[in-house]
Order: sequence, then structure tokens, then C-alpha cells
Amino acid sequence: MAVKDSLMGILTLGPAYGLQLHSELCARAPHRARTNVGQIYATLERLVSAGYVLRSGSSTEGFPLYTLTDVGDALAQAWLSGETVTSFTEWPEFLDHIMVARSLNDSTLEKVISVYESILSSDPPPHNLPVTAEKKMIDLAQRHITDAALAWLGDIRRDLRRRANPARASGAVSPDAIDGQIVTHGYREERPKRGRPTLS
Repeated sequence: MAVKDSLMGILTLGPAYGLQLHSELCARAPHRARTNVGQIYATLERLVSAGYVLRSGSSTEGFPLYTLTDVGDALAQAWLSGETVTSFTEWPEFLDHIMVARSLNDSTLEKVISVYESILSSDPPPHNLPVTAEKKMIDLAQRHITDAALAWLGDIRRDLRRRANPARASGAVSPDAIDGQIVTHGYREERPKRGRPTLS
């Protein structure tokens, strides 16, 4: 799972505590709704050990806050804008990338869409594997995945343009419209009521 990249992306908004980050991840990337809260805290600890995140005091409720270091912020910004993408990844990580970028910044979303479209539209590298019936089936499956990913990116791009130019949007919602809702870039006002208190 690319949960670490998503958490670092969300932390570009500023300090947050573990349960808050879990809530934000599940809201921004609903396909991650089953992510365990313990995994969030374990990932945060690994990011602290790596020097990408640091503990920065406590919330008013006494929950430890996490914030990005300068190195962590640079890595998160590079991920959000697609600079670190060199190939198409696993489907859940692809969804993470687009959904989290969509929830944070329209300009970086535009960039990451373009990066994925470029990668998905390029010819696959040649291979020396024997051409078997099984290989043909895998190639066919990959082609369908590529077509689906490109179609979805087109939907996201149209939604982005619709949100950027609401006055130009017609009254009728086209079949490929996402939902027309306004995306608020920032932490949600509703915060989870519980979390891990600071150890004394």
C-alpha cells in the first residue's frame, strides 16, 4: 500500500494527529476505508524514523501532532505533482495518487493526470517472452486496464475543468460528470473525537 505517500500528501496541509489522518485518508480515498488505524500510526512512526515526519507538540485534546520535515515536504510535493511516477503502478496506489491529489490542489492534479496519461499512452517496452495463449490473455487484460485508467483520467480531467469554469458548465449534467460537488482543499472541519493521547 502507498499509504505513506498519501499521508505525507495530506500532511502538506499542516500538522495533524493520527486518527485525524486516518479519517482524512478514508474521506479523500474511500477505497481505503478499511485501512486499520494501527497501520496509520505504524506508518507515521516509520516516517518519523526516516526523517520525513516529526512529532510537533499536541492538539488541544492532547493527541500528538505530526508534521512534515523539509525533506518530507519536498518528497510529498514531488509525489503530488507526479514527478516520482515512472510507470503505471498497482490500481489501488493509482487511485490513491489521483484521489489525494484531487483533494489537495487542482494544479498538481492537472500535472499528475498528464504524467499518467503520458505513461499509459506510450507503447509498452518490448519483451522476449514466448508468445503463448496465456501471454496473449495477460496482454489483453493489461490493455483493458490501460483503457479503463485512461477513460477514468479523462473523467477526472473533465470534472477538474468543470470545477475551474463553473459558469461555462451547462445546466444539464453530462453522463461522464463526477458529481459536480465543490472540492474543499484543506482539512475537514469535523475532526474525530478520539485518538492516541500523548504518552506521559
